This record gives sequence, C-alpha cells and structure tokens, in this order.
Amino acid sequence: MDQIDPSVETPPAGGGRGGRSRWLRLAGDLLLIVGGLVLAYPFWSAAYAQVQQSRLDSTYLKQSAAFIQDVRANVDTRPHGVSDEELVRRLAIRFGRRLEPGDPVGRLRIPRIDLDRLVQQGIGGRAGLDPDGDRSLLHSGPVHYAVTPLPGAGEPFAVAGHRTTYGAPFYKLDKLRKGDPIFVDTPYARFRYAVAKTTVVDPTDIGVLSDRGYGLVLTTCTPPYSAAHRLIVWATLERAKPLRKALGR
Repeated sequence: MDQIDPSVETPPAGGGRGGRSRWLRLAGDLLLIVGGLVLAYPFWSAAYAQVQQSRLDSTYLKQSAAFIQDVRANVDTRPHGVSDEELVRRLAIRFGRRLEPGDPVGRLRIPRIDLDRLVQQGIGGRAGLDPDGDRSLLHSGPVHYAVTPLPGAGEPFAVAGHRTTYGAPFYKLDKLRKGDPIFVDTPYARFRYAVAKTTVVDPTDIGVLSDRGYGLVLTTCTPPYSAAHRLIVWATLERAKPLRKALGR
C-alpha cells in the first residue's frame, strides 16, 4: 500500500485560493455587467420611446389626412348652423370610431415643462382600468384612458404617462402650477386647458377618471421611482376650436 509522502503538498479541495479568486473575479464581472445594464436602462428606454414617437408621428399624419377626407364627405360634420361646441363634439365622436389601441389620438403640449408628445389610444373596456392594461403602450409615450371620452366629446379626457423611464414624459408634472396652459391638438380641433389643481391619490382610486368637473386629467406615479401613489393634474377647458382644414373652410 503506497504511503502519502508528507513532503508533497496536496492542493486543497475546490482549487484553493486560486479557485476562490477566479470565482470572485467572475462574480465581480457579473455585478459590473448587471450594474451597467441597470444604469443604462433609462437611456435605452428613452431611445426606444423616441423611435416609437417618430413612428407614431408618421402614422398620425396619414390618419389625419384620411380623417379629413372622410369629414369633408360627411354631411353631419358640415358647419352650417351648428355651434363650434356641437361641431367639435360630432367630430370627436366620429374620430373616436376609427381609433384602435396604440393609434395616435393627438399631440399633448405643456410649455412649462417642455413637453411635446403624441398621445396614444389606450385599451377600452374593463381592461382600460387595469394598471397593467396599457403598460406596453406606455413604453411609446402617454396613453389616453380609453374609458374616458376624447377631447370635445365629454369630460374628462384622461391621460397617463411614465414618470422616470421611457423618456419620462411626465417627470416634471409636479412642477405645474394653477393657471399653466396645456394644449391638445387633434385632427379635428385644438384645445387649450388651464391647470386647476394637483392632488395625490392611491393607485386604486379610479374615481379621478369620472370627475366631470374638469376637461383634462393627467396621471403619473409619485414619488419618482415609486408606484406607491398617483400624482393627478386637473385642468379645465378654456377653448376648443375646430380646425378649418377639417371642415374645408
């Protein structure tokens, strides 16, 4: 039976210090990769949102042109003997019939916070009240809660947007003050709103989507990087003007 020569050093199980060092280096590299991905997330998500907004802009131009042609051939949307308010209502209803989830609804502009984004149509029905219902659409920009009417068709026109990722269109929503103007341009009319107030509610409070005292409601998560609550901006309608090109004037 062979004897173990005590003068010969036997490497400890697991590769000894060299093996541990390799595993530590590997773990460190993995942590660096994961950390880099986490830090890069806001940047590539913002780039994705920008690409999607460009795509939506092209779609919006085509849809607007098709809608205008349709309106000019429709007797119910001719302006003779009809008030601007009623005309805008008819146009809004007609435009809404053509919309599918993901279609551009109009352009939201808020000068105070340098916001200029196309708003997409959200998912209708009960799914429209589910926080996850419009999640994928929100990656491309603000989304209209489809359970609420379009501008001019009723109150309120409610829109959700990301606060911290995918371009963070609503990041500065808390900077708005009473009286600040908000503009919504659609293929059928231009709307000017004025901020009335801001509030914070629980994520489950869907009553903000049915408050008829306001023409526009904007919602986003608060505080930043948290979904604990919802920041709500309420605005009243100051002016709605039907677009002349949509009426053949």
